[in-house]
Amino acid sequence: MWQDYTNALITAFGLSGLAFGIGKIAVVLGERAIERRHGAEGVRNTIVRRAKMETRFESRRSERIAELKELDGAVEDVLRRRKMLEKQIEDSRQSGERLVRLIGEEVQGSPCYIVMVVNRYVGNGTFQQSQHALIDASWSQPQTVEVWARSMAEARAEIERRYPPAFGYAVTRMQEILSADTPVAKAS
Repeated sequence: MWQDYTNALITAFGLSGLAFGIGKIAVVLGERAIERRHGAEGVRNTIVRRAKMETRFESRRSERIAELKELDGAVEDVLRRRKMLEKQIEDSRQSGERLVRLIGEEVQGSPCYIVMVVNRYVGNGTFQQSQHALIDASWSQPQTVEVWARSMAEARAEIERRYPPAFGYAVTRMQEILSADTPVAKAS
């Protein structure tokens, strides 16, 4: 009985050694086939090159992550500033103070004209959108413009130069401001 166990144990060790030998031969033959196909130095160089590339990619990845964090912070700052500016605009709209645009310079003896200008494209269904892409929504309501010019015709020419009718701007009212020098107001 002991002899049977001993024979079985010797047979098992022999078979495992034989399997190990066959596996080792397969690995060595496989390595040689790869080395013949690509060359021994080529494979080693490829492995070294790819290892270097991997470290460079990791370095580049960490740099990109740092850049993204920095840009994320910049975007948040811009959004915060935009929100603050939009709040200031809304506060100024609700404050009751009206924005008055000025054209020309005040010159002694030159009359000032109050002109109401509106943009026909803003708030209009012409473009099938609620807001115009380039013009502020406030232009849907008449905006006050003070024009300093020698005559009403010159004032109208300055208005049309600054706010062209081709872009939808239209004068709804034009009136000369009464001053001590001007006896009568003209309206058009």
